[in-house]
Amino acid sequence: MATHSSVALQFRAEAYDHPDGSVDAGTVMTWIDKTAYASAASWSGTNVVSSYVGNMHFGNPVPVETRVVVQSRVVHTGRTSVHVQTRVVLPEIKDADGKSTVCTECVMVYVAVDAQGNSIPVRPWEPDTPEELERERLAKLRGTVRREVEEAMIEAPPPAGELTSESVVMRFLAHTREVYPGEKVQGGTVMRWIDEAANVCASRWSGVPVVAVFAGGVRFYQPVRVGDLVELEARLVHTSPRSMHLSVRARAGDRREREPMLIAHGLTVMVSAGADGKALPVKQWTAVTEQDQVLERRALELVGLRNKAAHEWAGG
Repeated sequence: MATHSSVALQFRAEAYDHPDGSVDAGTVMTWIDKTAYASAASWSGTNVVSSYVGNMHFGNPVPVETRVVVQSRVVHTGRTSVHVQTRVVLPEIKDADGKSTVCTECVMVYVAVDAQGNSIPVRPWEPDTPEELERERLAKLRGTVRREVEEAMIEAPPPAGELTSESVVMRFLAHTREVYPGEKVQGGTVMRWIDEAANVCASRWSGVPVVAVFAGGVRFYQPVRVGDLVELEARLVHTSPRSMHLSVRARAGDRREREPMLIAHGLTVMVSAGADGKALPVKQWTAVTEQDQVLERRALELVGLRNKAAHEWAGG
């Protein structure tokens, strides 16, 4: 079977699915996952599962009824992992320089698995050109920071005690056609669920429609299978003058289990956009209890780590 290190797929969102005229971040993330998955699976020659989603800054909205091209390419491989750089492009909408508008970029990490779900080695990707060597160098730098983020997530369970911030819990059975082999739900679907939970929580706090300007940094711990009971807990953990930071933890398991497993954790930043597209001032939240303060501090530490990752990327 021929293997490819790069893939480009086209998508288009219909207006009746997005009445406000823009495609939500969750849908864009499913497109990114589909394309990156194709690159990772093609290169490895086997099934792969999502392990980590890098930072996504949504600087430009994706209009409905517009052709969208998602580009992906392998930039690094570990022993069992494939790192894929992705970019969301609007070919028909030009920027100030006359180039196709880029909506967002991020790196996805996948792990190759066998039929039983055990990780297996992948064929090494070896850069040939100066550009590929630079992409791999940056991928290794991001990997160092990513491990710091993952360790911070693992070491920071929600604090026990009273929490006063806005929160939302959503529960539902996992029913989707977007699955990996073995009836495992695709990572992009989980990212869409996380975006939806964050959107509901931020909308309730602000009282107005909101959109995501930052997402990703999602660490996947366990797969979700069709039929599992899914629980999403979104909580407001910090406000800046014009943005709301929300922590979302996703859990899932057999519907007969009382304690579902943690499957993913992410941090999303939402804003309320004005008619000119600029973020509006938001109602401020103050951490009242000691538990509130701990949660806010941990969230800001994660933001700092992710900004560090973004700086490493820009510095290249």
